[in-house]
Amino acid sequence: MGDERNHRGASRRWIVAEVENSLRRLGTDHIDLYQLHRPNPGTNIEETLGALDDLVHAGKILYVGHSAFQASQIVEAQWAARDRQLVRPVSEQLSYSLLVRTPEVDVLPTALRHRMSVICYSPLAAGWLSGKWRKGAAAPQPSVGRGGIGGIFTSRYDLDDPSNAGKLDAADALAALAEDNGLSLVELAIAFVVNHPGVTSAIIGPRTMEQMSTQLPAADITLSTEVLDRIDEIVTPGTAANPFDSAYVNPALTPAGLRR
Repeated sequence: MGDERNHRGASRRWIVAEVENSLRRLGTDHIDLYQLHRPNPGTNIEETLGALDDLVHAGKILYVGHSAFQASQIVEAQWAARDRQLVRPVSEQLSYSLLVRTPEVDVLPTALRHRMSVICYSPLAAGWLSGKWRKGAAAPQPSVGRGGIGGIFTSRYDLDDPSNAGKLDAADALAALAEDNGLSLVELAIAFVVNHPGVTSAIIGPRTMEQMSTQLPAADITLSTEVLDRIDEIVTPGTAANPFDSAYVNPALTPAGLRR
């Protein structure tokens, strides 16, 4: 990205240029899955898909997807691909966890209907579901990247924010639920995400082998109906205590965007 208006977004010029740059940097002749990082309301989806379609036919991209699309944007892209006979997005990447359940309202069902893969990041809610956040215990210091001193997501961990205080209550109750069922909170959190019928995979971010060994077993855990019902009592389906935790808030859904 840069200051020039053509050095960002999802225009044909920028996509083609950056795919070529990525191929050169990676030292490869194709990209397996190329995902649009965010919706770009300033560019028609037909232009974006047209550029990606050309790159697929040139063999430089195998599959295309997107990230942080609203349900209506997913449908628009699918219909544009069908009507213009362009490459169809096959994946959506989004933030989904026990503390960020907003995708359940419409994005996950929409992706499921269109037979799209859903790749979930931050299943541990940026560390809130690591098991370290407990009531009565000292709050852990997040890493710089996650919001520690100088971090870009500091507001996610500010306990003076009522929404974050609610996250602490939920994390504590979820940890107790996991313990009652012979699980760690990490296992419960990741299993919850990958157990959803609309989810294909979850991106985990272990930094040590110990963290890796505590996260991988969750792939083989199936949560009972009783556990899922109790989770719903702790965190209402389709909600997020702090909307900022989704990492991307559609400008059209902000208070200013809704009333203008």
